[in-house]
Amino acid sequence: MEVDDFLMAFIYLGQELTYTFRDAMNYSIFVLLLLIPELPLETAQNPNVTDDEKQMLIDRHTFWRADVGLGPLEWSNEMALLADDWARQLKDQNCAFKHRLNNDFGENLFFGTVGYYTAGDAVDAWGKEKADYNYQTNTCKPDAMCGHYTQMVWETTTKVGCAKSICNGNVIWVCNYDPTGNWVGEKPY
Repeated sequence: MEVDDFLMAFIYLGQELTYTFRDAMNYSIFVLLLLIPELPLETAQNPNVTDDEKQMLIDRHTFWRADVGLGPLEWSNEMALLADDWARQLKDQNCAFKHRLNNDFGENLFFGTVGYYTAGDAVDAWGKEKADYNYQTNTCKPDAMCGHYTQMVWETTTKVGCAKSICNGNVIWVCNYDPTGNWVGEKPY
Protein backbone atom coordinates (compact mmCIF):
# COMPACT_ATOMS: atom_id res chain seq x y z
CA MET A 1 0.00 0.00 0.00
CA GLU A 2 1.42 3.38 -1.00
CA VAL A 3 1.38 6.31 1.42
CA ASP A 4 -1.25 8.10 -0.71
CA ASP A 5 -3.46 4.97 -0.69
CA PHE A 6 -3.00 4.69 3.08
CA LEU A 7 -3.87 8.35 3.51
CA MET A 8 -6.97 7.95 1.34
CA ALA A 9 -8.01 4.87 3.33
CA PHE A 10 -7.38 6.73 6.59
CA ILE A 11 -9.45 9.69 5.44
CA TYR A 12 -12.22 7.43 4.17
CA LEU A 13 -12.37 5.61 7.53
CA GLY A 14 -12.63 9.00 9.19
CA GLN A 15 -15.82 9.66 7.19
CA GLU A 16 -14.11 12.36 5.13
CA LEU A 17 -15.24 12.07 1.52
CA THR A 18 -13.45 15.15 0.19
CA TYR A 19 -10.36 16.86 1.40
CA THR A 20 -8.03 19.68 0.56
CA PHE A 21 -4.26 19.59 0.40
CA ARG A 22 -4.15 21.19 3.89
CA ASP A 23 -6.41 18.44 5.22
CA ALA A 24 -4.18 15.82 3.64
CA MET A 25 -1.11 17.37 5.27
CA ASN A 26 -2.81 17.45 8.68
CA TYR A 27 -3.74 13.79 8.37
CA SER A 28 -0.24 12.97 7.12
CA ILE A 29 1.27 14.59 10.20
CA PHE A 30 -1.17 12.69 12.41
CA VAL A 31 -0.31 9.41 10.72
CA LEU A 32 3.40 10.20 10.94
CA LEU A 33 3.08 10.79 14.67
CA LEU A 34 1.35 7.44 15.02
CA LEU A 35 4.26 5.75 13.26
CA ILE A 36 7.02 7.26 15.44
CA PRO A 37 8.23 4.58 17.87
CA GLU A 38 7.61 5.31 21.50
CA LEU A 39 10.70 6.50 23.35
CA PRO A 40 11.70 4.64 26.51
CA LEU A 41 10.04 6.39 29.45
CA GLU A 42 13.37 7.29 31.05
CA THR A 43 14.62 8.97 27.89
CA ALA A 44 11.34 10.72 27.22
CA GLN A 45 10.92 11.99 30.76
CA ASN A 46 14.39 12.83 32.06
CA PRO A 47 17.39 12.26 29.84
CA ASN A 48 20.01 13.37 32.36
CA VAL A 49 19.30 10.88 35.17
CA THR A 50 20.41 7.30 34.56
CA ASP A 51 18.38 4.32 35.75
CA ASP A 52 21.11 3.61 38.33
CA GLU A 53 20.97 7.18 39.64
CA LYS A 54 17.18 7.07 39.78
CA GLN A 55 17.33 3.85 41.81
CA MET A 56 19.98 5.33 44.11
CA LEU A 57 17.84 8.41 44.68
CA ILE A 58 14.83 6.28 45.61
CA ASP A 59 16.91 3.92 47.77
CA ARG A 60 18.55 6.72 49.77
CA HIS A 61 15.25 8.54 50.29
CA THR A 62 13.75 5.23 51.44
CA PHE A 63 16.64 4.70 53.89
CA TRP A 64 16.13 8.05 55.61
CA ARG A 65 12.34 7.71 55.67
CA ALA A 66 12.48 4.16 57.04
CA ASP A 67 14.71 5.44 59.86
CA VAL A 68 11.66 7.28 61.24
CA GLY A 69 9.10 4.62 60.33
CA LEU A 70 7.89 6.02 56.99
CA GLY A 71 7.35 4.22 53.72
CA PRO A 72 9.18 4.90 50.46
CA LEU A 73 8.48 7.68 48.01
CA GLU A 74 7.27 6.95 44.48
CA TRP A 75 9.27 8.29 41.53
CA SER A 76 7.37 11.04 39.71
CA ASN A 77 8.23 11.92 36.13
CA GLU A 78 6.31 15.17 36.61
CA MET A 79 8.57 16.12 39.53
CA ALA A 80 11.65 14.98 37.57
CA LEU A 81 10.73 17.23 34.65
CA LEU A 82 10.20 20.16 37.01
CA ALA A 83 13.59 19.43 38.62
CA ASP A 84 15.22 19.11 35.19
CA ASP A 85 13.83 22.46 34.10
CA TRP A 86 15.20 24.16 37.22
CA ALA A 87 18.58 22.40 37.06
CA ARG A 88 18.98 23.64 33.47
CA GLN A 89 17.97 27.17 34.46
CA LEU A 90 20.54 27.17 37.28
CA LYS A 91 23.20 26.08 34.79
CA ASP A 92 22.12 28.81 32.38
CA GLN A 93 22.50 31.33 35.23
CA ASN A 94 26.22 30.55 35.51
CA CYS A 95 25.79 27.74 38.06
CA ALA A 96 23.47 29.67 40.35
CA PHE A 97 22.47 27.93 43.56
CA LYS A 98 19.04 29.13 44.62
CA HIS A 99 15.53 27.80 45.02
CA ARG A 100 12.84 28.28 42.39
CA LEU A 101 10.48 31.10 43.32
CA ASN A 102 6.74 30.43 43.50
CA ASN A 103 7.23 26.66 43.52
CA ASP A 104 4.14 24.71 44.55
CA PHE A 105 6.28 21.67 45.41
CA GLY A 106 9.01 20.87 47.91
CA GLU A 107 12.55 21.30 46.64
CA ASN A 108 16.03 20.25 47.76
CA LEU A 109 19.26 21.40 46.12
CA PHE A 110 22.79 20.00 46.26
CA PHE A 111 26.01 21.39 44.79
CA GLY A 112 29.32 19.51 44.63
CA THR A 113 32.30 18.49 42.53
CA VAL A 114 31.30 16.43 39.50
CA GLY A 115 32.68 12.88 39.56
CA TYR A 116 33.16 12.99 43.31
CA TYR A 117 29.57 13.22 44.53
CA THR A 118 26.90 10.74 43.47
CA ALA A 119 23.12 11.09 43.50
CA GLY A 120 23.16 9.11 46.74
CA ASP A 121 25.66 11.54 48.29
CA ALA A 122 23.27 14.40 47.55
CA VAL A 123 20.40 12.66 49.34
CA ASP A 124 22.65 11.60 52.23
CA ALA A 125 23.85 15.20 52.65
CA TRP A 126 20.24 16.20 53.20
CA GLY A 127 19.62 13.19 55.43
CA LYS A 128 22.60 14.00 57.66
CA GLU A 129 20.81 17.21 58.63
CA LYS A 130 18.86 14.92 60.98
CA ALA A 131 21.67 15.48 63.48
CA ASP A 132 20.71 19.17 63.55
CA TYR A 133 16.96 18.58 63.91
CA ASN A 134 15.17 18.41 67.27
CA TYR A 135 11.88 16.57 66.80
CA GLN A 136 10.54 17.54 70.25
CA THR A 137 10.84 21.27 69.60
CA ASN A 138 10.52 20.93 65.79
CA THR A 139 13.52 23.20 65.29
CA CYS A 140 17.02 23.16 63.85
CA LYS A 141 20.12 23.78 65.93
CA PRO A 142 21.22 27.42 65.86
CA ASP A 143 23.11 28.29 62.66
CA ALA A 144 22.26 24.90 61.13
CA MET A 145 19.97 23.78 58.35
CA CYS A 146 17.56 20.87 58.64
CA GLY A 147 14.75 21.75 56.20
CA HIS A 148 16.16 19.48 53.48
CA TYR A 149 15.95 16.57 55.90
CA THR A 150 12.44 17.41 57.09
CA GLN A 151 11.21 17.68 53.49
CA MET A 152 12.59 14.21 52.73
CA VAL A 153 10.81 12.69 55.72
CA TRP A 154 7.59 14.70 55.49
CA GLU A 155 4.92 12.08 56.14
CA THR A 156 2.37 13.29 53.61
CA THR A 157 4.93 13.61 50.79
CA THR A 158 4.47 10.64 48.48
CA LYS A 159 6.41 11.48 45.30
CA VAL A 160 9.88 12.62 44.33
CA GLY A 161 11.59 13.41 41.04
CA CYS A 162 15.15 14.63 40.57
CA ALA A 163 17.52 15.92 37.92
CA LYS A 164 21.04 17.26 37.62
CA SER A 165 23.08 19.75 35.66
CA ILE A 166 26.82 19.74 35.15
CA CYS A 167 28.27 23.21 35.33
CA ASN A 168 31.89 24.40 35.51
CA GLY A 169 33.11 21.13 37.00
CA ASN A 170 30.28 20.86 39.50
CA VAL A 171 27.04 18.94 39.68
CA ILE A 172 23.80 20.57 40.78
CA TRP A 173 21.13 18.12 41.95
CA VAL A 174 17.52 19.25 42.24
CA CYS A 175 14.79 17.09 43.78
CA ASN A 176 11.14 18.11 43.88
CA TYR A 177 8.56 16.64 46.25
CA ASP A 178 4.79 16.23 46.00
CA PRO A 179 2.94 17.22 48.04
CA THR A 180 5.26 19.76 49.57
CA GLY A 181 6.28 19.57 53.21
CA ASN A 182 7.85 21.91 55.75
CA TRP A 183 4.60 23.53 56.81
CA VAL A 184 5.29 26.10 59.52
CA GLY A 185 4.24 24.86 62.95
CA GLU A 186 3.81 21.23 61.83
CA LYS A 187 6.10 18.30 62.54
CA PRO A 188 7.20 16.19 59.58
CA TYR A 189 5.91 12.87 61.01
